[in-house]
Amino acid sequence: MSHRLIACENCDYLHVEEEIPTGSVAYCVRCGSPLYRAAQVRFDKPLALAVTAFLLFLIANSYPVLTFAMEGRVETNTLSSGVLTFWREGFPFLAIMVAVTSVLAPLVLITAHIYVLLPISLNRQVPGMQQVWRILAIIRPWSMLDVFLIGLLVALTKLTDFADVIAGPAFFAICCLIPTVLLMNITLDPRYVWRRLAPANLRYPTSEDIGNQQGSDQQDRTLLTCHTCSMVVLGGGRDNVRCPRCGAMVHHRKPRSLSRSWALLLAAVILYVPANVFPIMTVTYLGRAEADTILSGVSALVRAGEWPIAIVVFTASILVPIIKILLLGWVYIATALGLSGPLKERTLIYRITELIGRWSMVDVFMVSILAALVKLGNIATVQPGFGAVAFCGVVILTMLSAMAFDPRLIWDRAGMQTVKRPGLANVKTDHDRVENQGIPS
Repeated sequence: MSHRLIACENCDYLHVEEEIPTGSVAYCVRCGSPLYRAAQVRFDKPLALAVTAFLLFLIANSYPVLTFAMEGRVETNTLSSGVLTFWREGFPFLAIMVAVTSVLAPLVLITAHIYVLLPISLNRQVPGMQQVWRILAIIRPWSMLDVFLIGLLVALTKLTDFADVIAGPAFFAICCLIPTVLLMNITLDPRYVWRRLAPANLRYPTSEDIGNQQGSDQQDRTLLTCHTCSMVVLGGGRDNVRCPRCGAMVHHRKPRSLSRSWALLLAAVILYVPANVFPIMTVTYLGRAEADTILSGVSALVRAGEWPIAIVVFTASILVPIIKILLLGWVYIATALGLSGPLKERTLIYRITELIGRWSMVDVFMVSILAALVKLGNIATVQPGFGAVAFCGVVILTMLSAMAFDPRLIWDRAGMQTVKRPGLANVKTDHDRVENQGIPS
């Protein structure tokens, strides 16, 4: 019996895609990376969650998040208030990034699920379903409402020391929205969505194709992996082709991956210095102005006795960027030199650094909330500083650097290629090179 092939995105090891029990996770037998999670083949539950998330998103953007009262004056802010404040203060880069990560990306994420899952549930087809689901893969890392909530809690802690702050309906909507979106993602298996969106006559490469190619005259064919829909594609002798399922361009490896990753990481290192030297905001209280850097903000939280919040901010804004830069630098150096050593551990390090980088946006969101809410002239005002621009640049550049890197190079440069480029004839039989593993989570 033949089965679909699936390749690990992190090491390119080929497996047979088997059906595994619901609630289980299939892991790569070579590098240990998760391949896919087994979910119920149902679209009604994630669709219901997506509709609920959309309604919560509308509430979060229609009502005040916080109400700030001091000296008889009252100010309120909404989810988009920080964007407008950054723009008016002359910080367009911060305005665009906050708008994308806290408003636009979450909106696209939720509406894309509704646009695709609703027709599938009704057994219908509407134009652009494949394109929308492809965009979703690009948008997902930039949806940061969960990070925004942490920044909101940090801002709330800072404000309660000298003013009355009341949480508005949008605050509770955001608190409900985050777990709703999380459940929406957990209960949906993207593989089943792509299979429903695939052309009716699409043929998937199977383990039999590898065996049939042994000793054949088709030496110019190779297997490529689509990074958008994870389909294993017969390359037809070319280094890049269009994925027959999702239409994305498929490359043997990401073009100029290592050089682009290095360039983005070095730019982040350069920006990290002004991000910690220049103030991220200037606080004016009763006519007295005081500039706050990232470190001085942590110190202020410690002096106020807010140890849990101080630890969160110190970890997200100081430790995480440093650790991510050092670890990514080490992975890039080891890859460029073709070091062997603990390849599985090096792949795990890369996966972790790719996941944690987004949490450093906490300080940027905190500044956007405070700058939008505290606007009482000489009584109390918060103005963003250049340090926030530099720090936001560090976060974005390290994320882009990790995205540009192709982790399969870790194994390629160490001489551990699984599918050699000359063709399928170089791939061993399914007993040697094609395996499956289902491990309960």
